[in-house]
Amino acid sequence: MYLWIEGLLTGIVAGFICGLFGMGGGSLMVPAIVYVFNLSMKQAIGTSLFVIIFSAIAALINYIRQSKVYPKLAYFIVPSGILGAQAGSFLTSRISDVLVKYIFVFIVSGFGIRMFLQEENDGGCAGKNFNKIVGIVIGFLAGFVSGLCGVGGAVLIVPLLYIFLKVPIHTCIGTAVIAILFNAISGSIGYIVRSLVDFRIGLMLAIGSTLAAPLGARISIRSQKEKLRKIFAIVLILSGLAVLFK
Repeated sequence: MYLWIEGLLTGIVAGFICGLFGMGGGSLMVPAIVYVFNLSMKQAIGTSLFVIIFSAIAALINYIRQSKVYPKLAYFIVPSGILGAQAGSFLTSRISDVLVKYIFVFIVSGFGIRMFLQEENDGGCAGKNFNKIVGIVIGFLAGFVSGLCGVGGAVLIVPLLYIFLKVPIHTCIGTAVIAILFNAISGSIGYIVRSLVDFRIGLMLAIGSTLAAPLGARISIRSQKEKLRKIFAIVLILSGLAVLFK
């Protein structure tokens, strides 16, 4: 029973973060799974990706209802993200847990710092006039990080859409959730076939995350842009440090 309570609470927190920041919750869920459930880093990543599928669907419904998604942009970042996720999950099964850990810390904390220091962006992308090659590259890199580190890809998608395509922060998050969903599906398949997903723990986390993700999405849509961006950045930095000192 105590294990179920831990699983539900962890899932609720991760799902809320998914809805709030479009992060999938993996950057919090991976260290939480390692700490709370004592799984290996690779098992934690695989289980995290599995749970992200459910929280992303729940959050995405709210962003679509509020028109905070650029569907045409998603057409470019999703297919390339799927390819990247497969490449990432293939690589992580062949390198050490220690190396995966430091890659995770470097990417998550590094982009957190960059996002915190970035000047406010009012959005120059109209949802249809954007550099398609840049969109494809962003999708592939985000998918690769998703498969490699189990973070859903938003640690790259949101900052890169914001910085290079000038997408408003709320729409960055809403659009990122679409890519996160497909990246998580693709990446989790890679981990499932390699027996690196704990379905019992994943089910507990999925229940909590699915319940909390819509609430996080509603709060995100109503939040001030600058405050949302800085909180997003701080969460990335702290979650990277949590794994570093494990």
